[in-house]
Amino acid sequence: MYHAELEDSPAEPYLASRGLLEVAGKFGLGYVASPQTGHDRADGRLAIPYFRPAGGIHQVASLRFRAIGNEDPKYLSLPGDPTRMFNTKALITASPVVAICEGEIDAMTAELCGIPAVGIPGVGSWKPHFEPPFMGYESVLVLSDGDGPGRKFAEKLAGQLPNIKHIDMGDGLDVNSFYMKYGRDALREKCGLFHA
Repeated sequence: MYHAELEDSPAEPYLASRGLLEVAGKFGLGYVASPQTGHDRADGRLAIPYFRPAGGIHQVASLRFRAIGNEDPKYLSLPGDPTRMFNTKALITASPVVAICEGEIDAMTAELCGIPAVGIPGVGSWKPHFEPPFMGYESVLVLSDGDGPGRKFAEKLAGQLPNIKHIDMGDGLDVNSFYMKYGRDALREKCGLFHA
């Protein structure tokens, strides 16, 4: 329902400003114009579904809601919802490389650029049970925000996973802002991925 409410909503120009309108369908992004029961606080926000890779009628594991203006808090989760990885479908994509990003917007941006990526909803949200799915990759790229918390997060993961490559977006930048400033090819090159 929220995906159907996206068209002509205030979320469309927001997604366009982040360069993500073209992947809104792929990720099932929506707009909360008519909140469902229990979603009243999410009114007027971007709806971000967390899909299970297997799909089916129960494919939506959870939802998070992002402010499209300056509302506080920036993100809302469903009450009592456990911390999850966003875009776990990336973990079943045939690739020697996968990226870990801070947040859904950055993971969607990496995917837009042809980099399989999951999103962790905040640097303090990493859980020990997230580690095993990353063990079989040739490289796990931690695309960190260019700030203290982002860099600490990458250092923490480097101490837990042997195949980490830390890709720092640069002072004051995250994956999305780097992409918006420099483009797809520059992001792929920064990650050591030169061919589309």
